[in-house]
Amino acid sequence: MHSLYSFLQELSRNFRIADLFDILIISLCVYSAIIWFRRTTSRSVVIGILLLTLVYFLARTFGLYLTSLLFQTFFAVLLVALVVVFQEEIRRAFERIAIWGTFRDRRRFATLPGIDTLLEGVSTMASNRIGALIVIKGREPLDRHVEGGIPLYGRVSKPLLYSIFDPHSPGHDGAVLIEGDRISKFGAHLPLSKNSFEIGMLGTRHAAGLGMSECSDAFVIIISEERGAISLAENGRMKPVQSVSELKSRLEQFYADRFRPEVAAGWLVAFRQNARIKVLSLVLASAAWFLMAHQAETIQRTFAVPIEQRNLPPGWDLEDPKPAMAKVTLTGSSRAFDLLNPSSLIISLDLSRIREGGQQVVLTEESMRRPSNLQVYRIEPSIITLTAYPMMAASLPVEVRTQGSLPPGIELVRVKVIPEAVRVQLRKREPPAAESVSTEAIDLSEITQNTLLRAQLILPQDVRLMEQSPEVRVTLEVGPAAPTES
Repeated sequence: MHSLYSFLQELSRNFRIADLFDILIISLCVYSAIIWFRRTTSRSVVIGILLLTLVYFLARTFGLYLTSLLFQTFFAVLLVALVVVFQEEIRRAFERIAIWGTFRDRRRFATLPGIDTLLEGVSTMASNRIGALIVIKGREPLDRHVEGGIPLYGRVSKPLLYSIFDPHSPGHDGAVLIEGDRISKFGAHLPLSKNSFEIGMLGTRHAAGLGMSECSDAFVIIISEERGAISLAENGRMKPVQSVSELKSRLEQFYADRFRPEVAAGWLVAFRQNARIKVLSLVLASAAWFLMAHQAETIQRTFAVPIEQRNLPPGWDLEDPKPAMAKVTLTGSSRAFDLLNPSSLIISLDLSRIREGGQQVVLTEESMRRPSNLQVYRIEPSIITLTAYPMMAASLPVEVRTQGSLPPGIELVRVKVIPEAVRVQLRKREPPAAESVSTEAIDLSEITQNTLLRAQLILPQDVRLMEQSPEVRVTLEVGPAAPTES
């Protein structure tokens, strides 16, 4: 009991208003995902993703570092796969976001004008076994799902419906699109559903009606030409209608769901709609926040972090010694440290505004690259000293250094070096930092004939080679020594 009280005290101290908004936003996302999951036709794919996500959360909870790392990489690839698999659902979700807050249609079509005329026409066509496919538009656009069709914009009436779906009419095999009290288009072709479980032994007209209900929020009425039966398709589901009164009730409910004014509905009605799913979404979002974001128990660890210099202006250099490491103490949860790769930690210094001479640079939290769930507690040293100076390009001659003496009877005739000069950068000052570059010392005591060898260049302080090999070729030409007069 005491531990629970301590936990609640710690939670009250650390909980922020931003955390509340964090949980509410995730709850909204979870709620939308659950509603979409109930309607999607790719449930097996979604179930597989949810199972993998559950394994990932368990791995993070119990500190399974390798499994967590593997799933983090897998989810990066999975994100691309989801865009491919659910591209239609994602596009539809963005369309729904775009129509949020548009109240014009809600005020205009709170009820369907001429609903009795439409129902009477459907009942008569079903009795006479006249096949029909009628799409009543909801709030989502239908244009990108429809192919062909002839614009009409005529008011819904029984003679107009009879003439369109008359078996001798050229447009009787297509669909009629109704917006409000107008037939906006007839003879349209709809996308066919691939849900064989819902379609069963029904024909193409039913597959087209179900397909339209899968990719939009439209209400689709289907009349079978062979049986005269009435079916309706909505939200990817198809159901036979036993009577016109049942169809009227479902159609009125459709308009109430799609076009009910939000002000009239009130907050209480809005909350009661799918209340269990909303509570479940809030619980899941809160649990996810506790598992991944809550930092009730924190620990500290210290790491040796490398210091990198970036954006040093061209033609500038730093004087040695350059500080290479700093001790950084991080604070966070033990779970965050379990998932930390220490090699990813780095202090990055932006030297784009450096000036000539010695200067102090402060190592701040902003210059530290680290995971967002870990905070910087201390950096030692917190201030480092850098000495910068501008460099200039120059061409310096190469001098060959030798040591020792040639064997008796041999003298050095000529020394040749290739290249004779090298391009370097040296500190810009007066007098110049160096007037030549010398080679390492060549021992003459072992030279008995003309010799070609490679020698390393010895660079003076503050001199840097410019894209030049640190080796030169040295040719030593020797000959017999001139006799000495006695």
